[in-house]
Formats: sequence, structure tokens, C-alpha cells
Amino acid sequence: MDLENFEDGPPELHSSASPRNLGQQLSPKVALHVLDDLWFTQATRRARWMDLIGDYGGKETFFIHGDSLIQLVLDTPSLALGRSFEDMRIDNSFQLLHAKFILEKYISEFTQREATFEIIFFDGVRHTSIGTGGSGFSQNSRALARKMLFHHMVNINIPNHSFESPEDPAWLDLVSRKQPMFIMANDGGTPIDVHENQYKQALLQRHLLFQLSCQGLAFALLKGAEYRDSKVMTFVYESRAHIKNLGLGLQHTISLARYELDEHLGYPTPLSVSAPQHPLAWWSTLLPNEDLSRIFLLHALVLPRIPVQLLARKLPMLHANLESLLQETFLPSVFRILAQSDAGSPDIDGRLFLEVLWFIIQTKATSVEQIFPSESLQGIDAELLSFDGPSLATQYPCPPIPVVTAPPPQQYLLLPFSNPVFDSALANVHIQNTIEGDTNLPKSIFGMDILAEDTRHWHNTRSILPTYLGGQKSTLLTEWQKRRRDRRMQRDQARLQTQAASLTGASGNMLQKIVISPVGSGSGKTKQRNTKPARMTGADKTRAKIQEEKSKKTDKEAAEWWKGKLKTMSPLTIEEQFESVVVLRRSRSPNATHPSIAFEIHLYQLHLVLKAWTMQSNPDIQCDDMVVKILRLLSEIKALRATIPADAHKFLKDLCTSIGFESFTSSLVSDVNESLDSCAFKPIKLVSKNVPLYSFMAISSSPIEWQLEHFGEYMDRSMDSAPDTRVVFSPDRWQREVLDAIDRNESLLALAPTSAGKTFISFYAMEKVLRGSDDGILVYVAPTKALVNQIAAEVYGRFSKNYTGNQTLLAILTRDTRTGDVQRAQILITVPEMLGILILSPALARNWTSRVKRIILDEIHSIGQEEGGAVWEQIILLAPCPIIGLSATIGSPEKFNEWLESVQRTHLFPHVYIQHPHRYSHLRKLFFLPSSTECSLTSLSSHTVSNRLTFLHPISLLSDNSNTLPIDMALESRDCLSLYRALYRHSLVKNDSLSPNTFFKGRDLLCQKDILEYEKDLKDVVVHSMTHNPSSLKKVISSLTPYDLTKPEVDVPPSKEKFLEGLLTLVCDLHKLENLPAIFFSFDRTDCELIAQFLVKRLKSAEEEWKRTSSKWKAKLAEVENWRKMDKIRTARREKEMKQKKDHDAPKEDTSSYAWQATFNEDDALPEFSFAGRPSSQEELEESIQELSWRPVPTWAIEALRRGVAVHHAGMSKAYRVTIENLFRQGFIRVMVSTGTLALGINAPARTSVFCADSPFLTALMYRQCAGRAGRRGFDLLGNVVFYGLPYSRVQRLVLSRLPALGDSFPLTSTFILRLFNLLQGSDYAEFAVQSIKSVMNLPRISHRSEMGRDQVLHHVRFSIEYLRRIGLLNREGKPTNLFGMSTHLYHTEPSNFALVHLFETGVIHKICGQSSSVKAEADLLLLLSHLFGRKYIPGNYSQPELIERLRKKYPSRIILPTLPSNIGKKLQQHNNDILKMFSSYALSYAAEHQEALGIDNALPLSGPAAPTSPFDSAFIDHLVQTKIEPTARSIFASTSGLDDNFTSIYDLVSTVRNGIFLHEHAIPSMQRFIDYSGLRTVAPEHELNAYIFDFYSHGQASTLAEANGIRRGDVWYALQEFELTLKTIRASLQELLIQLSLARSKEIQDVSELLDSEANQKEYDDDDEQEDDGIEGFKRPPKTSHNDWKVYEMFDLITKNFTEKYHGIFA
Repeated sequence: MDLENFEDGPPELHSSASPRNLGQQLSPKVALHVLDDLWFTQATRRARWMDLIGDYGGKETFFIHGDSLIQLVLDTPSLALGRSFEDMRIDNSFQLLHAKFILEKYISEFTQREATFEIIFFDGVRHTSIGTGGSGFSQNSRALARKMLFHHMVNINIPNHSFESPEDPAWLDLVSRKQPMFIMANDGGTPIDVHENQYKQALLQRHLLFQLSCQGLAFALLKGAEYRDSKVMTFVYESRAHIKNLGLGLQHTISLARYELDEHLGYPTPLSVSAPQHPLAWWSTLLPNEDLSRIFLLHALVLPRIPVQLLARKLPMLHANLESLLQETFLPSVFRILAQSDAGSPDIDGRLFLEVLWFIIQTKATSVEQIFPSESLQGIDAELLSFDGPSLATQYPCPPIPVVTAPPPQQYLLLPFSNPVFDSALANVHIQNTIEGDTNLPKSIFGMDILAEDTRHWHNTRSILPTYLGGQKSTLLTEWQKRRRDRRMQRDQARLQTQAASLTGASGNMLQKIVISPVGSGSGKTKQRNTKPARMTGADKTRAKIQEEKSKKTDKEAAEWWKGKLKTMSPLTIEEQFESVVVLRRSRSPNATHPSIAFEIHLYQLHLVLKAWTMQSNPDIQCDDMVVKILRLLSEIKALRATIPADAHKFLKDLCTSIGFESFTSSLVSDVNESLDSCAFKPIKLVSKNVPLYSFMAISSSPIEWQLEHFGEYMDRSMDSAPDTRVVFSPDRWQREVLDAIDRNESLLALAPTSAGKTFISFYAMEKVLRGSDDGILVYVAPTKALVNQIAAEVYGRFSKNYTGNQTLLAILTRDTRTGDVQRAQILITVPEMLGILILSPALARNWTSRVKRIILDEIHSIGQEEGGAVWEQIILLAPCPIIGLSATIGSPEKFNEWLESVQRTHLFPHVYIQHPHRYSHLRKLFFLPSSTECSLTSLSSHTVSNRLTFLHPISLLSDNSNTLPIDMALESRDCLSLYRALYRHSLVKNDSLSPNTFFKGRDLLCQKDILEYEKDLKDVVVHSMTHNPSSLKKVISSLTPYDLTKPEVDVPPSKEKFLEGLLTLVCDLHKLENLPAIFFSFDRTDCELIAQFLVKRLKSAEEEWKRTSSKWKAKLAEVENWRKMDKIRTARREKEMKQKKDHDAPKEDTSSYAWQATFNEDDALPEFSFAGRPSSQEELEESIQELSWRPVPTWAIEALRRGVAVHHAGMSKAYRVTIENLFRQGFIRVMVSTGTLALGINAPARTSVFCADSPFLTALMYRQCAGRAGRRGFDLLGNVVFYGLPYSRVQRLVLSRLPALGDSFPLTSTFILRLFNLLQGSDYAEFAVQSIKSVMNLPRISHRSEMGRDQVLHHVRFSIEYLRRIGLLNREGKPTNLFGMSTHLYHTEPSNFALVHLFETGVIHKICGQSSSVKAEADLLLLLSHLFGRKYIPGNYSQPELIERLRKKYPSRIILPTLPSNIGKKLQQHNNDILKMFSSYALSYAAEHQEALGIDNALPLSGPAAPTSPFDSAFIDHLVQTKIEPTARSIFASTSGLDDNFTSIYDLVSTVRNGIFLHEHAIPSMQRFIDYSGLRTVAPEHELNAYIFDFYSHGQASTLAEANGIRRGDVWYALQEFELTLKTIRASLQELLIQLSLARSKEIQDVSELLDSEANQKEYDDDDEQEDDGIEGFKRPPKTSHNDWKVYEMFDLITKNFTEKYHGIFA
């Protein structure tokens, strides 16, 4: 829901020059411009660049537009098909095999990511793939290839569909059945000054997308998509066509463009699924009877017999006239005939045809038998294939073949390298070609090579080591600095205390911590117990007798106390007695908790309930509700586990009989003890002479069915639970298995839904480490800072340990904050990035890493995220101890666990996988119906429930094409009953076995375990019916679907105004129905804020109106005013008495402290106009709000907070978020509007989760995480999930969605390898470092989805080492040098980090910074940094010159990032050429070394090996053997287009490498992405770069970034923050480098601290919100620093300061 109107954009999006009269005739160019102006430009503005599979589509079905896909295939530059020339020669190739290879490579990008897709064609837009308007040869070649590739997809079982247009009924039916989430297609591009036919093609393609959008389909761009790791990154366009009618003129132009292209093509192009005809069949009926036709037929006949290796060849040389004839006449006619035929076409190979033709001319053959043996022609009459070779030779003599042999790939020589650990690991990599010395390496720009040391923080030059381990000495603080530090520590402690109290339920009370004694003190040891029975001495007997007498006395006192309470309650009304009993039940006094008295209190409460029921005027109306209450009380009484007196036993038995549960008496009533005294009161009489006295108490259905319908949420939910001394609760079986695994020190992956009971796992592991030693460490890793802070507070509130030494219990470490001593703490709570730094820190490898005993990876599914996923994998690869992985949402967990287990076993840690699939509490799903009625709020108490909340039965959400049920679809017991009845009604249950009374016969009171068993059997029936009786199942689904949900309006999202009005109604409904607290999820920050502001505004306006008209309010104000006047008189009197020195001990009249008027504030929100609950402490609440008022918290947010409304997203300050989380847990805040920040493990228990409107970020994973917040264990037995503002079809898709398999990132990047060297060298070959490297090198698979085996990993490592040597980051012994720190600290930006290092070392940076104009130097450096670290794409249509010009006239932004200067592009191009040589050699050397293991390269990516051929001898085959290309690393299929092992680009290398070699483009530090945006580019890239960094630096306006640059306001903070951190990292790295250079040059400097400004470096922050370590403020020029080096530093420092000032300025 776009509440901020971002998607509308500024008026400048629309051209004033567009024709206003849409009825007039338009040219194709103008029509395209008009369509963009009306629709596509605005659609482009709202498009989001995102991961199509992991973050958007998941496992949902989507479509790929076939013509868009084939267009990409046929437009591949290296494909020899449909192009007219190759190297200035006519090229008549038709290399279909290469095209199939490219097609399958594209499709495999989706299949290997386990995507669910089908391919669709629309005949009306076929011209984009055919290229209609080109030469006859080109368009007919492409038309035939389109047909043959379509047929190929059918053969490899890719679902294909062909339609005339989006209006085709068959298409509409397919959409209805398949419910695709989106369609991938090209957008037609943005043609500029091209042929009119290209405008027509673009217009048709754009119109297709418009039609699909109008039909409700989202679309994503196929062209320009990037395939990174397991992600498919592209622009996603949500379906929001704000116009439906394009006008007659535009429609006519579109129709005319289609007609004219059809006419230009001149023939139909049917897509046949029939089997290809035999060549003779189509030759005899379609091709003319002439020599060229017969030769063409001959090549088609022999093609199946030719091994694919012989098809790899260069273009043969023919006579120029013959080549022209073939291209201009013969081949276009043949291709046209084949393309327009309804029958399938046989395979053809253009170059094989040309080779046959060349051979016939050369040999002057006249008979086929002169070329091929007769047996090779499969009995075909040779006379049919006769030709006049001599005549052809005379007419078209072949030119002499030039002796031009392609040079073999240049032999690459590796630089010398030797390292004992890596030498051992790489022993099996045999590469002989090495250079003797380092003479070819350029000298460092800094004048000398410095061995790098990684002992300092990434953002400043503080040592990460403490002083006692050799770190930098602390500078003495002044008294003022000490006071500031102490104040900050006190605030930290107070905040931690408050947060811990809210998390542990101790608000207002003392924290009850587990106190653990130091292990070194000896208290941790336990003495050996004597198992012999002890003899009772006389003293023992005396003590036992005394104890017995005390017990009798206690029993008597408790009984007397209870009798007194009964006597006190007897004159009260039943309601008053009931309230008194509730108070007694909560009492913790010894008398109230005495076993027998506790039983009687419960029994008396039951007695009161029954008595009140019998006194009602219509008692039968509430029978079901009352029986629920009675059964709950009976269950609570039974849970006391006490034997009971006879009279109580009889009363309870009679009660079971009265309500119809006589057969369940043993389950509900405890055993009788005849020796016990009767109860102190006489319960109500229910049965007389075995006949119930109150017939209205009996339920109207069988007890079994009644339980299913009414008692489901109250059933016992334990799963084989049993007492266990290790924990304070009775764990389920799976929980005991977890405890056992931790006790055995095993690695563990535990998967269980939210609320299932995973929380205890972490704390049990922590307690075990704390009790095990005083220096062992447990590291808890959470994906977000918010979760880190929460877990830290829970640890603080749960554990206490008094150390005898300098150890501490807890430390917190995130990217921007650090609390506690990381090295001395036993429990470290951190984020993955920081643990990655610690594990890879050489300084910690010896003294810290070895002490880590456990690593807990919470929310481990975050390993699949686009950002940061590789860090999780690297932690797993290097972990020095067993791991505990926790998650509620992992798709295909078995695959991930298999890899995790292999890693752990490599580290010699046994591994256990435990999965528990069931939530503790059910989630009931509801749909809030749309309405045009405005919410007329007068007060919350007077609000009438709208009845728009509609229950969704899970099975009712199934669609027509459902063929399975989601694994996590859960049915409540009442859902099971209604499903059974529907199945029975429609004859899908054939026998009585699934009747509830039969299924549960003989069982005790039903529990959740019984329901799960019943649910499984019912689901089996549903799944069986999906395939065997779908029509009856459809009736079942229909019967379970409420009528309101069949109306068309439920699929139409509301307007902004209706959405807000409906939301207010929904919140008021939830309030009235007691379904608050609730979290309202909206995935746009600005929308969250606008929702909260709207709710508060309406509450305030209603309150003001009530105050204006209410006489009660006016009377109250008058009363308060009168009290205040009297209080002034009382105050004056007291002051007068004080002055007269009267007796101060005499009693004084003082009512001011206790009267309600004393605290009355007329400006406070009234309860009738506030969703706020009762605070645990009014004083603490006011303190929290007062503290927020000092923080950068908007006034509206504090005002909303007072009314129980809060906003939670990452842009709000940390102090505010922590405060509202606490208040939410305490029950004061009851309406929380949040993005996904509350979805990831945060303890924010709600009764209801509400999804407010649709969003691309509302994925299968996000849905489950957000929905899981509802149903608070310990608070609610049932959670509600409400859908509002989403189309009902989208709700169906969400609920039925399957979790996608975890994505992965290739972890073995060049930066990671560099960090491994640093770990090894810096730790002086510590055992952990050595073993980590050996383990990584021995893994069977490097990541959980990688196909790269161990041998290739070793080759990859060796050539990555070569790259690091060439770029000057490693010396020949493997020691990191020079700019190592900068490159590794920017690891997450690879390859930008290496580009920066290269530009440093080649002098480009120094040249920029050394310019005479500092203004130009600043601009040039900022432009370079924007290209390297501020890369954000703009969709092609949004970057049209006319549009940019209009926007720039109004806004101060450039919008499109200027290209990099050509001189920088050349430097990067030279570097890229070196990289290509390195990694081409890597592929060649690996292929050569493992040639036998790789085998013959004859397998396509999807369709597998080519069919085996029967060899035959002939002179022609000999010719093919002699002239074939023999690639080593290149795919043989790509070589059919004449490609050898000389790769032209890194993309060329990775996209055409042979089968069996797995190359990742992102794992190669390619510079191509920067070169494509430099002055060297010859073709505009698919997406331009957004100049948001460059623009913000110039104007500092966040609003302009939203309006002109098209970045949502909620995303601006993220986008700018990352760049700020990058600048600070570079600056801190330069500071460290200059210090090290100075130390190396200056003998007189003894300590680094001498180079630092001590006062500046002691910078502290008064505000403890997120603050970044800024490096050294006031950094002084170190001695012996060169002028040029210092100018570089000054320029980076200037840009960092200026950017930081502007960035923090807009969010101040």
C-alpha cells in the first residue's frame, strides 16, 4: 500500500509533449512514447531490484515468456545463427546445437535454484525473437530456430504453452488454474534512433506487459537479470495498471504495428509439438529438386550419425558468389519453408551443411556413395541424393584455404609461491609453469612493501587486543571523561535491567537469577554419594517426629484459615465470591498453596461457576461456553495431582455425568482417598437418585465431537513429555533429544516452529558452559542487532556468576557497538559479521578462539540471504567447536543438514538433526472483508463490531490446481471436524473409520497428539482426492468457503483512503473482541509511520469531539478546577503554619498526595480513546517516555506511544525500539505497526498478527515468520492471523506457499582466501588456523548447494592465490602486505575492494587526489567511489534522456551516474585482461589434469549426453577429423560456432566452460561491471547506475532522492548508511597504513600511540544509540609520510567528514 504516494512520482514523469488526443493516429515511435508516459514510466518507478527466487517468488509457480527467452538466446554474440557476417565474411551458419546449449544454460539457472516455472508464447509478439524487419536470412533463421527451440523444450519436459494473445480464452484458463505469481519477460527496451520495425517490436512487447498487468500479473525483467549464487536478481514490477483504456488511436497504432510486422514476415510460424519428420518427408514435399537441396538433405540425413566432437569447427571457405547465393536466396527459402510448416523440423547444422558442400565441390563428387558408405544412409536410395559436383566446382570453385591456425591460449606463468600449510593442501594441484622470481611485479605506489598486521578495529586504529595481551595502552581519562563514562555505563545497566525484567516477566520485581559458582572455587565439584541406605539414629527419629507434628499443625492452621475465608465470603454475592476466589488462587501464601486447601479453592471456584449457571434465566443458551469453563477447571484440579475426599469425588463424578462426560470420569477426576476429611463447604447438588437435576448442562452432541468443535485450544499439547532434572519443566521427547545432544557435546541442527519451545536450548547450552569452566566461551550469533540486544538482556536477567579472577559473564558486540570485554566474557552475543572478524582474527587465534566451546547460530536460515549469507557459511566452515543451529523456517532442510553434517564431521564433531514440525498453539486465519463504509468512531467502548472478520478454513484456501498440501498446514480440531463432515457429505469418506466417534473410540480426554493423528488421516484423503476425485474435492472446498469470499471485490485491493478507514475499523474490532495486542505488518517504513499517525489522529479527533459535547467531561473539569483551588488554600495554610513554627508532629490535613485530582491531567489520553493497556508501573512508564523525549524520537511517535500505538522499523532509534519492545511485552502498547524487524526472533508476543496490504517482500518465509508472532505461549492458547488489504487470491497463495530451499553464497572468495592467509601468518601458525585451512581444503562440497568438488576447489584456491600475488596483497611466502587491511575490511563489496586496491597501486587514486584543484579532486574521487561502492541500478525506461532532462530541470540531482573517465576504464580493462588470463589458465589446467575424470564433453546442461553414434569410415569423416576444433576447457557445444579455448571475457569463460567445471562469475574478481560504465563502453548497459550518492553529496536532500532519484524514503537511510561505513573503513585503513609506513621509515618512534591525538581518540558519545567508530579524529600526519600519500588521506578524510555531516544532518 503506497500511503506516501511514492509510486505516483512527481509531475515531471509525464511529458507535456505527449499527444493529449489519444484518438489520433500515431507513429510507432510516438505510440511507444505515449504508452510509456501513460503507464510504463510510472510502473518502472515502483519496480524493485530484488532476488526473484529467494526474496520474492520462492517455490511459487511463475511463467517465463518464451519469445523473450529465445530472443536472449539468439542475440548471444558468440552464437553463429542468423548473423550475416563473421570477421568480414558472409556467415551462413545455423548452429542449433549451440543455441540449445545456451537455452539450456538459461533454463538451468532456474532449475538449479529449484524454481517452479512454465514457459508461455504469444504468437502476436513473436517478432521480438524473430527480429522481423532484418534480412531475409536473419529473420527466417531466427523463425526456424524459434520453432526448433520450442520443440526442444518440449522434449526436455519443460512445460510449454502457446497462445494467440493475452485475450486468448485458453490463456485465461491457464492463469486461472496455475495462478502464476509473476511472468518473466523482456520489456522491449528503450530504442533510440533505430529502424521503425524495432519501435514496432518494442511497442508490441510493452503492450503485452500492459495487458498482463491489467490482468493482475506482476512481471519481472528477464533481460538484464543477474544470477548470483542462489539468487536471481532483477527488477520486479507489481501489478498496478492505473489505466485500463489506452485510447482508440494508441490501440489502432498497436494493431497496425502487429499487422505490418506480420505482413513483412509474410508467413505463419506455428509452434509444433509433433515429432520431427524424417528429412525425406519434408524434402520431397517442400524443397525444390536441385543440387543444393539434395546436399542440404544429405547433411540432415547424416547429422545424427556425426559425433558432436566433429561438429566443433570454424566457418569453411566457399566461393564468394556461392556464399551470397546461399544467404540471399537458398537458405532463406529453405528456412522459411521449414519454419512455416506445421510439422516438426529435423535437426540441421549450418556448418556441417557448408562442409558437405565444400567437400563435394572439392572432390567433384556426383554420388553420395563417393562421400559416405551406403550403410551409413540407412537404406536410402542413393539416386535420390545424386548431384553435379563437377558443375558446382566449375561454377563455384573453392578458394584456397589460408593456413591460419588459431594461436593456442597463451601459456600462463604463475608467480612463485610457497607456504608450508597451503603447499600441503595443494599438493595434488600440478601446475608446472612458474616464474623464477618476482621481477614482473610492479613496485608499490607507497614506495615499499609493508607486512600487514590485523590487530586493530576496522573503523578506527584501536587495538582489538586488550592491554594484557599486548594491545595498545589505555590513555588516562580526565575526571570529566570518567564521569561521562560512568553515566553512560549506568544508563546501559539500567536499560539492560529494564529490558531483562520485561523479558523474564519480572517487571516491578527483583530479577530471579540462576547463581553459578566459579568452577575454580571447588563448589562446582560434587562429592561421591553413598548409595547404601542410612540407619536412622535416635536423633533422626526425634527430628522426624517433630516434623510430623509441625506438619499436622500446618494442616490444622491451613484448614482453619480456609474456614475463615469461607465464612468471610458467605454473605457476599456470587460475583463477589468469585472475585475473592480468583485472588486466593493467585496468592502465594503458605495457607493458599497448601495442597489440600489449593484443591478446595479450585473446587469452590467450580462450585460458584455451577451455582451461577443454575441462576441464569436462560441457562441452556450458554451451555457450550460453560462446559468449556467447567472442563478447564476440572483439568486444573486433576493437574494438582492430589487424592481427594469422598464427597468431592462424588461431586466431580456427578458433574461429569451432568455435562455428558460420564465416560471420561477417569480422565477428569482424581482418585478418592476415603481417609480424608470432607470438604469445608458443601458443593451444589447435581444428581438425585442417579438422575441429573439440571438437564440444560448436558452437551447436545457426542463428547468426542463436542471436544473437537469447542475444546481444541484447551487440549493438552505436550508431546510425550516427561520430567527431566536438567530443566524446570517437563520437556517433550524432541526436547529431551536436544538436551542429550548438548550433553554429548554434539553439533546440532534443531528445527521447530515458533512457540514450539526452542528458547530453552540456548540457555541450557549457556548454563552448561558456565558450569563447566570459568574461561570456556559460548558465542551466540543472531542475524540482527535487535535480536542481539534482546538475547543479551535475557542472559543478563537469567544468569549470575561471581568470578574470582578478571573474567566476566557477558559481552555484546555488533558492528557499531561493544559492551563488556569480548576477550574475558564467557557468553558473547554478536552478529555474524563480527564473529567472522573474530574467528579470522590472528590476534585471537591463540588466546580466544581455542576457548570457544559452543557457537549457537540462531535463525540459521539467514544463511540464504542476499546480503551476508557468505559470512554464515564461513563461520560454519571455520567453527572451532560444535555448532547449534536453530530455525523455524528452512525449506528442504535435509539438503542443508547433509552439508552441515559433512562440515562438522570434517572437524571431527558428531552431528544430530532434530526436527519438530508442530506449533504449541494453533494459528487461526481470518480475512477482513473490504467495505466502503467509513469508520464513525465515537469511542472504543461504544464501537460496534463490524463482523467483517471472516474465518478461513485452511482447506478452503486450496486452488483448482493444488496437487499437494503445504507441510506446515495445520488444522485445529474444529477444522478437522468440519472437514470430515464435508468429506462425508460429498462421499469422499467411504467407510466409518474416520468418523470421530469411531476414530477416537476408547480414548481418554482428547489431546493435541490425538488430533495430529486424525489430521494426518484426513489430509491423506484430501491429497488422494486431488488426483482421483477432483470434482468432489472442489465441492468440499466450496462448502468450506464463506459466501462473502466468492465475491469479486475480495480480489480488489482498496484505495488508500478506504484502506485507512478499514484499518481503523479492524483495530477497533480487535480491541472490542479482546484480540489485542496485535502487530500490524507493513513492509514499508513510511507506510508504518503513516498508519500510526492516522490511527492517533482519528483517536484524538474523536476524543476532542467527545470532550466538546460531553457534560460528564465538563463536570469532571469543574470538579478538578474546584479541587485545585481548594488545594491552593490548603497549601497556603500549611506554609503559614510552617512559618509560625507550629508543632510539626501534629497531624495535618493532607489530601493532595492521594486524591485522584492531584495527578489528573486534562491533556492525557482518555482510556476510551486509547488502545494502551495498564502499565506495570506508571512511574517507570513516565520515566521511559521522559527519556525518549531527550532522544531523536519524533514528537508524533511519543504521542502515539501514550495511546498504546508504536512503530517498529530499523529507521527508528535503538532507544525507542528497546522501549516499545519492553512496553509491548508489559502489555501497555497493544498496537504495534512494524516492518519485518519484529519477525526475526524478537520476543514480541502478540495475540494477533495482521498483514496490512501486499508487498513484494511478503514472501513465503516472511509470512511464516510474521504470522508466528501470534499465539503467545504462556499467554494465549490460540493466535490469530488477519489478512487485510490483500487480494484474496494472494492470501490463498501465501497460506499454500512452500518454503524455498535455502540459498547459498560461494564462500571461497578471493578476499576470504586472503583472510585465511592473514589468520595463518598473523597467529604464527596457531593450531586452530592450520586445522581450519586443512578442513576447508578437504570438504567434499564447499557450500550446501555448490557442485564444485574438492579437486576443483584446490585449483580455484591456487589461482586465487595467484591473483592476490599479482595485485600486491600477498608476498611469495603468503604474508599479507600493503593494502591488505582495506581489501579485507571491505570483503562484503568484492570485487569493488580489489578494484580500489588496484587503482591505488597503479597510481590512479594518487593522481586524482594530487590535482591542483581540490574541488575537482573531490568530485573525481567521489565519482569513482560511487561507481565502486554506491551501485544501485535504475531500470532502463526510467533513464530515458527526455525524462531525465525534465527531472533535472526541477531537481538538483543528476540521477544517472556519469561514466568513469576513460583512463580509469583502461586501467581496469588491463587488470581485467590479466584476471581473464589467470582464470582461463585455471580452467585449462584443471580440464587438462582431470581429463579422464571429466570424460567426453557431450552432455547438454539439462537434456544430458547426446545419443551415441555408430562410427563409420569415409573420406569426409577424415576431413571433419582433420579440421575440427579440439577445445580443452570450452564446451564442445559452444565450439560448434567456431569458438576455441581463447576466451574473450570472463562472462564468455563462465558461460561456455565445459561440462564438469563449475565456475562462478561472482567468485572471480571481474572488473567488467566497472568497465561497462566507463568511457570505454560502446553499448549502453541494460540498466544505468543511480547517482544517489553523488547527488546526495552535492545537495544533501533526502526528499530529492525520493522524488528524482526514485529511492523510497524508507530506503534512503539504508542506502546512505552503508556508504558512510565504507568511507570510514577506507579512512581507518589509510590511517593504519600510514602509521605502519611511518613506523617502518622512522626508527625514533617506539609506540603507535605517539602518532595519535590522544584526546581526539578518546571520543565518547553521550547518546548510546548506534554510533559508529569514526577512526581517529584529528589524525596527525605521521613522520616521513610523503606529500602525495598525505594528500590522498586528506581527500578521503574530507569526503568522509562532509558525507557524514550531511547524512546525520537529515536524520537528526
